[in-house]
Amino acid sequence: MSITAYEKISRAAPALVEQTLADHGIWNAVVFLLISHRLRQSDYEAWRLGGIACLEDAVIGNPRRILAMLDAALAHAQSMGLDSATITWTGWGKQAGKQLRLFRDDETNARFQIQLAPRPDRPQLDLFMDAPHTILMNRLRRALLDRDPEQDTIFDRALDDMPNEPALARLDTIRAAMKQKTADDAAVWFKHLDEAIAPAVMDEFNRRVMDIMAPLWRRVAGAMQDAPFDPEHGAPHASEAWFRAHAWESCLEAIESVSGWYRHACLHERRIAALSAMGNRDAVRQGWMAFCWLCPRDAAGALNRADLHACGLQRLWQQFSHMEPAQPVEDFPALMRLHGLHANPQRIAFEHAGRTQGWRHYQLVSDLLTHEKNGSVDVELRRSLREASPWLFQAYMARMRLPA
Repeated sequence: MSITAYEKISRAAPALVEQTLADHGIWNAVVFLLISHRLRQSDYEAWRLGGIACLEDAVIGNPRRILAMLDAALAHAQSMGLDSATITWTGWGKQAGKQLRLFRDDETNARFQIQLAPRPDRPQLDLFMDAPHTILMNRLRRALLDRDPEQDTIFDRALDDMPNEPALARLDTIRAAMKQKTADDAAVWFKHLDEAIAPAVMDEFNRRVMDIMAPLWRRVAGAMQDAPFDPEHGAPHASEAWFRAHAWESCLEAIESVSGWYRHACLHERRIAALSAMGNRDAVRQGWMAFCWLCPRDAAGALNRADLHACGLQRLWQQFSHMEPAQPVEDFPALMRLHGLHANPQRIAFEHAGRTQGWRHYQLVSDLLTHEKNGSVDVELRRSLREASPWLFQAYMARMRLPA
């Protein structure tokens, strides 16, 4: 691997480590691979269930670079002064209790059997942690997480010992959802997961939510795959279910299977969120360009709500959105083009964007920049831009450090 590639990996590692800690409260190799999109949630579950013998077989990307990324991340996490503990991963279902391997190589496998977490702010003072009641409830939670075949037996014991325990009802509802294979009405099942199951799982499992919810969301997504998109109620759709399952590619496919998807602001936002989760910076920028051109009435609000730091647009959007007088959001992509923060518009949605004023202004700026790069000046293009958008012309001239 070249030094340049390694340095790039090293620079990216700290931000991903901090995101892992923020999302999960811990750092270990498995959650880091999930956060960095090197491991699909479905493949992770297959590994826990015994469908994949060794996790490295499911990791996406060049194995040497993956190891370099993990080493850089581990080094950064250790440099933060986190508490360290040895960890092993065990199987689910019929594999429950079986120790799993991350890597075939023994030395590499041992190197990443470590978990780091921030030191607690204060001592743990819960005097009831070892009470039989607490132990039994924790066994029940663990049985659900591990898909333990003995979970029904543990539930029966819990019902006998503490029938009035409020958490037991929540866990039983979760257990029923996990056992349900099909739903007569996928939209109703989506609503049930959204309003009843997901909040209960958050209450009971906190940062382990995806271990429970991802298979449920995938199941309802499959059931909704052929259901039409309702613009009035955008959430109960296969694309949203795939999104919540962290199945980003399936989410994008479901969005783009909707006829005229580019006319719906909620699908633009969902698509951009999926692309952001995949770490595809250029595609995210391209997504915002299409959103600005094709749904301008909604794009400004979406840009205000979004975290634009990862795709590098935060500062430019703040500059644009505070301009006096206010400029149409359709022209934001042209400003992106001036600052080199654009992405080549090659997807089919841009065929429809070509009918918009924002697209024409973007093309004028692009053509002017191409001429300037080639060392020529096109006076007619400059005149066309000045007539089409005086403020864009001023921005272009300022960017090129030319007198207006």
